[in-house]
Amino acid sequence: MKAARPSRDGLRTAADVGGTFTDLVAVDAEGAVTRHKTLSTPPDFDSGVLTGLQACSGNSLASLGSMLHASTVATNAILERRGPRTGLITTEGFRDVLEIGRLRYPRLYDLSWSRPEPLVERRLRLGVSERMAADGSVVRPLDGGSVAGALDVLEQAGVEAVAICLLNSYVNGEHEIEVERLVRERLPGAAVSRSSAVLPLIREYDRTSTTVINAFLQPVMGDYLGRLAEALQGAGSRAPILMLQSSGGVMPAAEAAQLPAFCLESGPTAGVLAAAQLARQRGLDRVLAFDMGGTTAKAAVVLDGEPAIAPELELGGGISSGTRLTRGSGYLLRTPTIDLAEIGAGGGSIARVDQAGGLSVGPDSAGADPGPACYGRGGQEATLTDVNVVLGHVSPTGLLGGDMVIEAERAERAVAEHLAGPLGTDVARAADAARQVAAAELARALRAVTSERGVDPSAFTLVAFGGGGPGMAAAVAELLGIRRVLAPAGPGVFSATGLLGADLRWMATHSPLIDLGASDAASRMDEALGLLRERCTALAAAGGFGTAELEIEAVADCRYRGQSFEIPAGIPGGRVTKGTLDTIRDRFEALHEATYGHRDPTSPVIAAVLRVSAVRANDPVRLREALDRSPEQTQRRAWFEGRWRSVPVVRRGDLGRKPESGGLIVEDYDATTVVPPGWRCAREADGALLLEAGR
Repeated sequence: MKAARPSRDGLRTAADVGGTFTDLVAVDAEGAVTRHKTLSTPPDFDSGVLTGLQACSGNSLASLGSMLHASTVATNAILERRGPRTGLITTEGFRDVLEIGRLRYPRLYDLSWSRPEPLVERRLRLGVSERMAADGSVVRPLDGGSVAGALDVLEQAGVEAVAICLLNSYVNGEHEIEVERLVRERLPGAAVSRSSAVLPLIREYDRTSTTVINAFLQPVMGDYLGRLAEALQGAGSRAPILMLQSSGGVMPAAEAAQLPAFCLESGPTAGVLAAAQLARQRGLDRVLAFDMGGTTAKAAVVLDGEPAIAPELELGGGISSGTRLTRGSGYLLRTPTIDLAEIGAGGGSIARVDQAGGLSVGPDSAGADPGPACYGRGGQEATLTDVNVVLGHVSPTGLLGGDMVIEAERAERAVAEHLAGPLGTDVARAADAARQVAAAELARALRAVTSERGVDPSAFTLVAFGGGGPGMAAAVAELLGIRRVLAPAGPGVFSATGLLGADLRWMATHSPLIDLGASDAASRMDEALGLLRERCTALAAAGGFGTAELEIEAVADCRYRGQSFEIPAGIPGGRVTKGTLDTIRDRFEALHEATYGHRDPTSPVIAAVLRVSAVRANDPVRLREALDRSPEQTQRRAWFEGRWRSVPVVRRGDLGRKPESGGLIVEDYDATTVVPPGWRCAREADGALLLEAGR
């Protein structure tokens, strides 16, 4: 995959591949928007992307100027452990770092709980004889014989990916470089990730876990992006593929194939970026982004138009989150990530009744294949989508402008068999109970980023999007005391829209462990930042961008001496002076007090990690939405507040600025907005629907 510059001319496109649906948005030079939503095509997700691009471009892919991409391919590969057999080469005595972790457990007194199995089984975690000191000096030279012995085991096991993580290699990576050379000679077909290239940061577990994740994903993402690039080129497109990073920037597909760990949460990140752009446009200082798709739901806080950035993420532990309150239950990824919580509750989430009569929704999903029962693709179990069809909250005949047929009888049959029968009630009440359970589960994700961190969710505007977000938003808002909900125009493909505004970003990191109070702190930090800037600009230059196009951003991850974890604090631009260090300390202490409720002005502050980014701002996109109107207003029977009602069903373009009372159902091409009784709904100037609680 050869890197190429995005063109300022031609159709600007964005693709967001989810576990159930693939969303495409295309914007021409005049700002006219074309949207396309289709079922995802696992395991060949590139097929669905190509189909959507052809639909958006009128089968003329040569007109594409750029293609921005977000995907859950990597996330799903981790959650489902659907990846290559992976080996780990580490320093003797450190093969069990992956299982020891940080000795954190989210459910301390639950004797039945256990962690997910490591991505590398123990027999393929191999130690080699070598040792680097903490200052980078060689304590024990690398023993080539021990490396050869480890490679014998990996070769016989048929590994397809190898992670290399040696002790203190973040300071001196010479031994890792030599091990990588030997691995590539012996196993030329294997993907190789070494920690000194992927994550040259202090802390053995963090570095090992992240490098293993990267190695595990390299063949998965490399194959996927390679197929997609070939398909685009074969269809006549020369547009570069730019992959969204978890931190909110984008990188060329060739780099993403080598560093897939940095793109692990690209799908959820796209939605938060879109919500942040909307917050800035509307001047909203407190926004809760709520993205509900077919497989998962995501939540994030956006303050003053900017999402928070977490220095790490833990994936696969019930709630995937950047907070440390629920740590120890999943796979740790130590890369900057937009701070969000993700939970297995979406339109395809399966509702079940257990042997004790308990009703649950998710986390397992019917996905795109076989999908919910009402899709008529072989799904038999009752999903949240089936529940909403039974309740009349979703069209009982068709979605996506009629392109996707809905079979309401199948939904009713699934709910009757799997929910109503075991619960001993009628179909409507069983469906209503499942919807309430789902709303409570969705509210849990929103609490993870608000009340669990000491933030009152009722002070926020809830921005609801994704195929299922606007349909569940009011029910979730009521549980949290939120009184304002925004359903943006094009809610079902809103995340793909967010991609269009993402900036290109190249990042470099270093662990200098600088005491901000030391006499040489300013000179050490200035030198380290200079080297990181050079590394970033060199990466950008390889993609064809000059320094004049780049903005440099720098962050120091700081902690008080003796603490175990850092908080990121921004570094002012220019040469580092004593005043710069004072500013960093002030910013760190303000964030520390906001996070933990106190500060300690007498304690030394350590800059453990420096991160520098070279950012190339994306060209602004002017969107011109066409709002559909209904040929005639219709009524539909829908279940609200414990009984059936006849409620209006309208299109977004039918609504005016004057609020209309619920119950009301607003059907878009890509999503349905449910306005329950007690709420009002009006269409804003930008096409967004504003829902306000009236009681």
